Amino acid sequence: MRRQALGVVVALAMGGCATTGPGTATPSAATPSAADAPAAFNPTDVAWLQLVVPMTENALSAARLAPDHATSTAVRSAADAFAGPQDRLLVRLRAVRDRAGLPASGIHSGHRMPGMVTAADLVALRTDRGPAFDRRLLALLRAHAAQLVVLSRGEQASGADTGTRELARDVGAEGARETEALAKTA
Repeated sequence: MRRQALGVVVALAMGGCATTGPGTATPSAATPSAADAPAAFNPTDVAWLQLVVPMTENALSAARLAPDHATSTAVRSAADAFAGPQDRLLVRLRAVRDRAGLPASGIHSGHRMPGMVTAADLVALRTDRGPAFDRRLLALLRAHAAQLVVLSRGEQASGADTGTRELARDVGAEGARETEALAKTA
């Protein structure tokens, strides 16, 4: 599992994400890299931040649709319980991203990868109502929470920046808590 998490983070750092569009992701001179970050941050730190920030932003966007689209009170409650801790983690994630000197724009925009709620997912959620929305939202939030655990283990194992590794510990713990809570939601 540890090698798998490290492999995911390294693959992301090397640009190994698939896109949802007809082309593939290609690095460009404008793409920020670990070389652009302060010395305390290594490629794993940079890749983790560049992935986990937009993952969390998109998952929060999905969860915030629940009050108007979910039929189930349990799903609305689960989405609300998910949003609070994720909002707090997002503030911390953005602060570390800024400290690393990384841009706010998401380089993973449009990419389809485990745990990422995509723009297409958000469009589908906005058009869904009732049980279809409930099923789709729960599946997306469960995948997000589980992937946070995997990615956070990779950062803790291979990241260089102490603050980022500590944040990864907290993000992973929250992902594990959410995975457990969402598993109980039908």
